[in-house]
Amino acid sequence: MCGICGIAPADSSALPSAAVLQDMTASLHHRGPDGQGVHLAPGIGLGVRRLAIIDLETGDQPIASEDGPVTVVGNGEIYNHAPLRTALLARGHRFRSRSDIEVIVHLYEEHGPAGVERLRGMFAFALWDGRRRRLLLARDRLGIKPLYYAVAQGTLYFGSEQKAILAAGTVDRDVDPEALRDLASFGFVTGERTLLARVRQLLPGHCLLWEAGRLTTHAYWDLTFPARDGGEPRVTAAAWAERLRNRLEESVHLHLASDVPVGAWLSPGIDSSAVTALMSRHAPAPVSTYSLTFDDQPTDEVRALGTLDGHPAYALAPHHVACGPAEVARLPEAVWHAESPAALILMLPRLALARSTARELKVVLTGEGSDELLGGYPWFRIDRTAQRFVGWPRVARRLVAAAGRRVGRRGRVLQLLPSARRMEPGWYAELVGPALGRPPAALWSRDLRQWLGRRPPDDPPWRDPAGFASWHPAHQLHYYDTKVFLPNYVVHALDRASMAASVEARVPFLDHEVVELCATIPPDLVLRRGEEKHVLRRSMADVLPAEIVARPKRPFVAPVEAWLRRPLPERLEHLLERPALRAAGYFDPDAVQQALGRHRAGLERRGRVLLTILGLQLWHELFARASPIG
Repeated sequence: MCGICGIAPADSSALPSAAVLQDMTASLHHRGPDGQGVHLAPGIGLGVRRLAIIDLETGDQPIASEDGPVTVVGNGEIYNHAPLRTALLARGHRFRSRSDIEVIVHLYEEHGPAGVERLRGMFAFALWDGRRRRLLLARDRLGIKPLYYAVAQGTLYFGSEQKAILAAGTVDRDVDPEALRDLASFGFVTGERTLLARVRQLLPGHCLLWEAGRLTTHAYWDLTFPARDGGEPRVTAAAWAERLRNRLEESVHLHLASDVPVGAWLSPGIDSSAVTALMSRHAPAPVSTYSLTFDDQPTDEVRALGTLDGHPAYALAPHHVACGPAEVARLPEAVWHAESPAALILMLPRLALARSTARELKVVLTGEGSDELLGGYPWFRIDRTAQRFVGWPRVARRLVAAAGRRVGRRGRVLQLLPSARRMEPGWYAELVGPALGRPPAALWSRDLRQWLGRRPPDDPPWRDPAGFASWHPAHQLHYYDTKVFLPNYVVHALDRASMAASVEARVPFLDHEVVELCATIPPDLVLRRGEEKHVLRRSMADVLPAEIVARPKRPFVAPVEAWLRRPLPERLEHLLERPALRAAGYFDPDAVQQALGRHRAGLERRGRVLLTILGLQLWHELFARASPIG
């Protein structure tokens, strides 16, 4: 696991600045405290910070081909590097190390840019072909590892984090208003955009080529689903459950590859419990597990429910990590590492978890990805109900919603029923935005509201793939969650929080072969009679205790509703005061102050929204204005 960065001038004979490359590389020290490497040559500068996990002795980067012209720096893990190495050796390639990243060099020599399609893992890498004067950037299929780029003054800059690009000192810090539109719609920024107008992220499953100052990108992978009437109708539920368990167990086994000890982040839920239980079958005993406990009793599911480490059938060494209101003081650190105001409700507790884990371990397995693949979020149930009424006239849907409210039925589905429609970005925003702390329109500044209202988007946040209209509605939502929510919110927060403490978090559910299998499971086995992740529960029936198999999902989030009713540190209080809000220009100072007052008085629950507001105010200070973090 590493942090990578680089510089590629349009003039392939120009030598990048060694001092600039050093500054960019140093900005990623937290991602790789075990070592540093650079490659500087006409047309290219590559930098890497290393977190040593595989091949501790000879795995330093950059890594070059046998005769030298192809050089790579990479972040992540290639889980199928052993069979790839065997095949490449048979083709006459010579290896200098046992590093998993070295196979990328030789795959490129054999297959060119198409070699990325043979990789199984989580990765972002940069490869320089000195003969062709070509730079190749690539990112894993699910976007588990980040990669950003910008072009300024005819030069391409890239890095694992935006701060590496900004460290070059040549990229403007202008705010992208289209990214603010995303934040106001979804609660996070989507697609290639970042909050910085000049910085873009390479999309999951994409490659970027830079040759003679010309930049092109292309997709090498996408997630697809069977047509609504397709699939395998003769396959039984038991057979689907067996397929899923076998594939997940294989993935867990692959994710244990390491030359250092591997632990697990464990919650009371089925996802991390499944990974930990399968892990205990293959990893050296006992497996160290790390679980978060909260001072706020209603949200402390570890104390209320217990975790797998309380069952004698599993050889586990449990660690419980306390997390309390004092974590709010670390919000500047969270925003600095996240480089975004989104998902801070995940970042704050995960930073505490990662700091504790780092005292003993460099690698953990986690349960992320299951909710996106197997219908774990409440909006799956909401959308399933809403889709039944899509063909009804709008007035009829309003009457149904009103009748439901009169008889005491509450909930998001009644609120959304009048506007229910087939899956598209606007409907998806209605489903997920409120749950993610999206500030309501009344809290944004008047100027920003007017701009968003009178100007249509420059382009759609994303485009649906061919055949999308023929998929089952549940599969359409599955696609949006996997391609939009997962990389931009869930694994973004996981990567940034874990790497802030130099911990590699691995996600067996997001092995692309597991993902592709889940895309073929019939929707009625994913959500059955209101039970989310039915097929996963069935697959784990003889692996996990019955109470964990039956346990409904509870979100893993910080109890910010309670935390933000307390006085904040002076710097954070200042950011919510009228002068600071007015100076940044994103929010209406009076409306924010009113929301804060009502929240602290217990009249409303606005903790998530206030956290997003604080996050954007901090982001503006740290990144748009380049103020120091301290």
